[in-house]
Amino acid sequence: MDSEIAQLVRESLSFHNLNKVAEIKLGLSLVQYYFLVTLRDMPGCSPQELAKAIGMHPSTLTQSMKRLQKKEAIFVGEDPKDSRKKILSMTRKGSEQLKRFSKGIGLLLHSKEYSTLSH
Repeated sequence: MDSEIAQLVRESLSFHNLNKVAEIKLGLSLVQYYFLVTLRDMPGCSPQELAKAIGMHPSTLTQSMKRLQKKEAIFVGEDPKDSRKKILSMTRKGSEQLKRFSKGIGLLLHSKEYSTLSH
């Protein structure tokens, strides 16, 4: 049991390190990348629909939305059918960030910088 927990802790730390390096080097965290990929496939969705599709708690999604708005990667607008509701769309800058991340993540996973942090 202890060795299984130790393995989980090592994997969690490795993921955390990858996430940190990805955001520094590629401009997006892994969660932000997944958020944008999902939004790309569901343009004009509500935050609630996106949270459900991602499997994320709505309050956690709100934090990701705020970070991505600050990075100018997403636009949060009013639903034309119901002004009380919000709709999400990816900006051109968000699309560029998504492409940059997609190109760079493979290189990052095999880089000395990441492998040093993950061991």
